[in-house]
Amino acid sequence: MTRHSAFPARSPLDPWLAARLSIPSDELSPATVRARQDELLRGAVRRALDAPFYRARLAGLPLPRSLDDLPGLPFTTADDLREDGDALLRVADDAVARVVTLPTSGSTGAPKRLRFADADIERTVDFFAVGMTTLCRPGDVVAVLMPGQRPDSVGDLLGRGLRRSGMHPALLPPEASGPEHAALLAQSGAHVFVATPTQARAMAEAVLSGQAPASRPRACLLSAEATPPETADRVRAAFGCEVFDHWGMTETGYGGGVECAAHHGFHLREADIFVEIVHPLTGAPLPDGQTGEVVVTTLAAEAMVLLRYRTGDAAALLPPPCRCGSPLRRLGPVRGRIHRSGNHWDIITLAKGVRP
Repeated sequence: MTRHSAFPARSPLDPWLAARLSIPSDELSPATVRARQDELLRGAVRRALDAPFYRARLAGLPLPRSLDDLPGLPFTTADDLREDGDALLRVADDAVARVVTLPTSGSTGAPKRLRFADADIERTVDFFAVGMTTLCRPGDVVAVLMPGQRPDSVGDLLGRGLRRSGMHPALLPPEASGPEHAALLAQSGAHVFVATPTQARAMAEAVLSGQAPASRPRACLLSAEATPPETADRVRAAFGCEVFDHWGMTETGYGGGVECAAHHGFHLREADIFVEIVHPLTGAPLPDGQTGEVVVTTLAAEAMVLLRYRTGDAAALLPPPCRCGSPLRRLGPVRGRIHRSGNHWDIITLAKGVRP
């Protein structure tokens, strides 16, 4: 199977984004999107000032009027979430619909706690509903290996988005061996499956070694970790399916960006987040095409706004257009995690994509 056709379908996120930003579809461009994001940024900063953390952090600073002014704001870090998480909350406790606790990897320090309002959750479900039409069709059975038993968990939100677009999610237990997952996938009769690269690689190796039955899903989506190219190759070899990649994290409400059929970068949910790439040491903005640290501002968040949040991910922004015809920028492949040492930095790959 070829990886993509000569004329791949345009990302379904383009018309969705145009509608979300009230931009006529034929006028969608980096300039029109950026103008709307300038307005969203001003609103996000106003909401952020409702939180004690940002009232103190931004005191005395000129507030940004546009994205051009954004580099004048200080960064928010994972340590801020751990140490001042309660102070980042801008709504009353009874307005919080979901709290996600992320343990600190390799440390006994405080965990990160993210809070989401109902509107935050609804925006994620909406993104999943549209983004999954990139690789799914109405009526498809979609096997989901992400945790989905708890309400508003990532698997639950994905299942709700799939049902909204006419697909049928089949939630498989996330904790299983590669042969077990491969067997469950075959039993489900899924047309598409969603898994972490670690899960998918284990399934692929089980199939290729004869330890599990081979099924023939049409496509899969890899998410929650950076996807090594060799993992995607093994998945294609084992299942004969088209492999799509997704970038996101809990801090972005799980969803962030998804590849289109051109496999030419992640199309971003730019009505909800703004992505910068900065130099890992100096923090200076980097031009398109240059790899640095991914920094995210949550433009639409209600419960907890994040301004210039340093994700630790290493990637570059890709200049438009995409091969699918989208005129918008995309995020390039995540190369790994930023590691700083004195006056030097490099990129490390974590086995399970843990974000410390």
